[in-house]
Amino acid sequence: MQKKLLAGLALLLLVNLTGCWDSREVEQTGFVLGVGVDRGKEGSIVVIAQTVIPQPPGVGGNAAGGTMGQDTFHNWYSVGETMFDAVRNLTQKSPNRLFWSHNKIYIISEKLAREGLMDVMDFVERDPEFKQSAWILIAKENLEEIMNASSNMKQAPAQVLADIIDVRDRNSKYAVSSLGDFLQQLGSDKIQAYTAGVTFYQGLMEEQNTVALPNQEKPRAKELRVMDTAVFKQDKLVGWLNQEESRGLLWLQGKVKQGLLVLHMPNHKMVFEIFNSSTKLEPVIKEGQLIMKVKVKVSGNIGEMHPGTHMNEKHLQETEAIIAKTVTKQILSAVQRAQELNTDVLGFAAVVHRTYPKLWQQELAQQWSEIFPNLEVEVDVEGRVRGTGLITDPLQPK
Repeated sequence: MQKKLLAGLALLLLVNLTGCWDSREVEQTGFVLGVGVDRGKEGSIVVIAQTVIPQPPGVGGNAAGGTMGQDTFHNWYSVGETMFDAVRNLTQKSPNRLFWSHNKIYIISEKLAREGLMDVMDFVERDPEFKQSAWILIAKENLEEIMNASSNMKQAPAQVLADIIDVRDRNSKYAVSSLGDFLQQLGSDKIQAYTAGVTFYQGLMEEQNTVALPNQEKPRAKELRVMDTAVFKQDKLVGWLNQEESRGLLWLQGKVKQGLLVLHMPNHKMVFEIFNSSTKLEPVIKEGQLIMKVKVKVSGNIGEMHPGTHMNEKHLQETEAIIAKTVTKQILSAVQRAQELNTDVLGFAAVVHRTYPKLWQQELAQQWSEIFPNLEVEVDVEGRVRGTGLITDPLQPK
């Protein structure tokens, strides 16, 4: 009995002494929030790893916003012959082992994106630590400045960008892809890759902890902005969609669930708030010619109206007609731009393949680069005003 008791105690001690085989002490780990990748000199790869700076106990600082005047992030720079080489070379600078699974954002320089991404993406797709759900963005400005741009709250730029993307449905003005989706698009012959761009501008708030000479203004904080959509052909960036064209792309993909339409009425402007939409793509063959039919239904409320306007049945019908016209214009602008660049980010090839699989395999797949730029697209939009908010007519001046 005593031997069994001693054996049980020894087993219990062994269990308590053992830990997770790949566990890492927090103090010895650098949690990566964002990664920037650029092309360096002589074809080298430059990697910027943005890590969290641990805050003292009780201070309350974190990646989302530190204490006044205290940075919450640090950027580590490394250069290598390849992506993996540059990442591993970070160990020559960082005193802590970097933990990549908390990464939220990948930012690729426009220069590198235009040269091609396949050699960079191989390591990112192959290594299990790189999270596929993280967002990928293309830097429209200097990558280093974007990675260092911080608001007056001293938030980590990677966290700021992730928060901006989280509310993307509220505006629906750019199309962004996760790393996993972007990699799938790169490997597909039925849709080309796309994702959003990122830039910065001088904000209205003064930068903290800076001193200005007499008669000089303090420098303004750099504020980040996610805007426009980078479109690729194979693995190379070939152009950009502006906000209207990006909205058109989102309409075609059925991804516009919220946002605003500024309607240009005959004598005034009106704002329509989108509550819901649906999209149907139907390829048809008419007299031997392939035509893509697009059917969109959109509903929402009047969110803003010009004073002096009266919303009656006639005006309601006019408004719904202009909603349909505005959405149609956005869709056709995206189609026109994609056809100019000859890159099917719209996903038309995938729809044609599903509808006519035999014809696609026998004929259309080989000729798609010649068919797509001249493909006829017919757009039919149905707009519906569901309500006018708390009031029907705007405030009338008296």
